[in-house]
Amino acid sequence: MPRPVLRIGTRQDALRLFAPLDRSAVEAVGIAYLGPDRSLLGLRHAMGRADSAAVPVTRIVRDALALSARSLLIAHNHPDGDPRPSAADLALTRRLAQGLAMLDMVVLDHLILAPGGTVSLRDMGMM
Repeated sequence: MPRPVLRIGTRQDALRLFAPLDRSAVEAVGIAYLGPDRSLLGLRHAMGRADSAAVPVTRIVRDALALSARSLLIAHNHPDGDPRPSAADLALTRRLAQGLAMLDMVVLDHLILAPGGTVSLRDMGMM
């Protein structure tokens, strides 16, 4: 019997997918690799430290190419409770979006989850 296809069509779908990040006591990053119909092709999580988490851009691009992804969703948590993006959050998102655009891939959004709320960099006009 074929496995059901998980599609990430709405922000609520993305929030459900990344919900476990919000419960982490350390920063954690999640990257969802999506096909042309926004079907989930793969998911990577990386745990960090109390105040930072990093996934090398080259690793994200390599995974996206290996999965033949058309788009990506990124999420990470801020355990301190403040969902506002840091300068490092913005720089990584912009660098990744520019690099992936050259490969005809799109970063759909970067969500920051925190006990104080959730922020979408797309909604804030920061990407």
